Amino acid sequence: MFHKKNRHGPPNKPFSHADNCKILLADPGVQIGWGEIERGHWVATCVCGEEHYRAPDSPRVRSDPYDPATRRHLPQCEFAAATDPAILRALLKIRPGLDPGYQWVECGSCAAGWQVLDYEGVG
Repeated sequence: MFHKKNRHGPPNKPFSHADNCKILLADPGVQIGWGEIERGHWVATCVCGEEHYRAPDSPRVRSDPYDPATRRHLPQCEFAAATDPAILRALLKIRPGLDPGYQWVECGSCAAGWQVLDYEGVG
């Protein structure tokens, strides 16, 4: 019923066996399955070889929680336009989000909270 828009799955193409593959000679209808070894990296392994597939990167850009363009303060917040990194680090509380790959940002002044994609440079 519900479909995730950016869901990464295994490739639709079948595994390409070598010409002299013993498994393929024994069972011409064999289908080698794809297994995900890490997010977006799929591998299919047979005695004749191994094939890798990497899912394309998401078109969504990871966003910095300190970036003014991604902030969602309340209108009455006195720090809504603040750009000083020292003030922002003291003011904004950043925690892991409810979904993997997201962060929950909360303003210490106006108590507004918003979610941003996980940003790799923030500690």
